[in-house]
Amino acid sequence: MTAYDPGVSERSWEIEPGCGVGPLRFGASRAELHALLGSHRAFRRSPASDLTDQYETGMVMLTCSDDEGLHLIEIPDPDGVHYFGVQLGGTVMTVLSDLRAAGIEVTADDSGWLLADGAVGLYTSSSEQDAQVEVVTAVGPGHEMRGQIVFFEAGADAMPTMSSYVVTPGAGVGPVMLGQHRDEVRRRLNGGLCWQHAAGSREPVEDSFRDDRLVVRYGPGLLADRIFVTKADAVLLNGINLMPAYPLTIEDVRQLLAQAGHPLIELEAAIEIADAGVQILTMRPSPSSDGRLPVACVAISARTASSGASQAGLW
Repeated sequence: MTAYDPGVSERSWEIEPGCGVGPLRFGASRAELHALLGSHRAFRRSPASDLTDQYETGMVMLTCSDDEGLHLIEIPDPDGVHYFGVQLGGTVMTVLSDLRAAGIEVTADDSGWLLADGAVGLYTSSSEQDAQVEVVTAVGPGHEMRGQIVFFEAGADAMPTMSSYVVTPGAGVGPVMLGQHRDEVRRRLNGGLCWQHAAGSREPVEDSFRDDRLVVRYGPGLLADRIFVTKADAVLLNGINLMPAYPLTIEDVRQLLAQAGHPLIELEAAIEIADAGVQILTMRPSPSSDGRLPVACVAISARTASSGASQAGLW
């Protein structure tokens, strides 16, 4: 990639499903995109999500993973963005009319319309015909916006919801253990929801347990390989609360862990307890050197000596 610095008024980007948008190519690393687009700020959409970079150049938000690179492109104010030559910026009525006139199939969803079998989305906050297309989204192969939300009830052995959890490094947290099958996890916890992906999806398989305030991600064989505590009065590791209420912050947790002799690995918007499979995450990187940001999530996975290599703090 070479440096690119267009003004929005000069932008003329064509969406190529499965490949990218304009100069943005699926699979590009965050480092490549930083060099291409320059100034940005990173944030998490949810406590358990990858970091998203919002760029001043080109008015885009880009999400990468360590193993796949760029897989999500979001373009607010999509003037100058085209699909098979059709301008995607403007009123919904005009854009849809132009797409249909070009023989392009458009499917309605909950917040807009989908194109290219779910690889491209048009979003608006209003159902009025003169509403503007506010955001255009394109996703990489295996991340197509297909599937449906599925709700499930509390499991047969679910206990009353807990306000605090105890972490067992490399093993689990509270009633959920790494390596448990999805059926066992659901049996032990209260009801929740998941996104049932289409066949061939590369999106992570995970359950969100609303009352338990846990997110469980599953790997091969539908075995739990990562557990996120998204809210709790306390998440305790050897008596240290990894998720204190604000105004206590990740810096307070860092100091307590260091004082207790835990070796720490500094990550972007996170810290990791070395070789323990435990990470403490914030919603964005610290804007200053004091690091005083509230803890958003505690993530537990298997102990790995190389886990600190994940600069986004998530796999």
